[in-house]
Amino acid sequence: MKAYISFIAFAWCLIGCNKPPAKFATVTDGMQYVSDSKHGFSKDTLLENGIKVKMQILPASLVQKTNNPSQKKYLSIQFSYKNRELLAQLPREEYGAYVQLFSFGMDRYIHIRSREGKEYQANMVTYQPTYNMGKTNELLAIFDADIVLSKNLSLIIPEFGLKIGQLNFSIPVDKLNYSPTIDHF
Repeated sequence: MKAYISFIAFAWCLIGCNKPPAKFATVTDGMQYVSDSKHGFSKDTLLENGIKVKMQILPASLVQKTNNPSQKKYLSIQFSYKNRELLAQLPREEYGAYVQLFSFGMDRYIHIRSREGKEYQANMVTYQPTYNMGKTNELLAIFDADIVLSKNLSLIIPEFGLKIGQLNFSIPVDKLNYSPTIDHF
């Protein structure tokens, strides 16, 4: 009986230790937590051509900076090549076209797919050009709350012209629903 109780206590502790914090002192503290890859909010892939793509789940309370956020879901998608912005390294004649696509057309390409095959288009995709002053080109994809949260969700980005192929990132549902409380905004 003691062994059984010890096992239950150990399992409870193990499960409790894997839960993300319920609150943070500041938004910066929360962003540091979700940016650390060991917590499971971000996934990255290095493609054969050297392009690195990172997907990160951003909790609504950290983006909206309120403890009563809407149910929108936020995903950051970052593109880089050799630790620099990907778009800035394109030929000059392509650079403008891709800045235009990132600024106004990526909502056609980014969606979430459930295991059952239902697809949810991003409601909005924002891009802020950094003119070769950053390390990545970052897209912020915003999804409405109508996503049916099945166990297997994937972020899908089909080929959009850079010859990087279709990108698939699995999305942990518990991370997508996570929205901590912030003490000081």
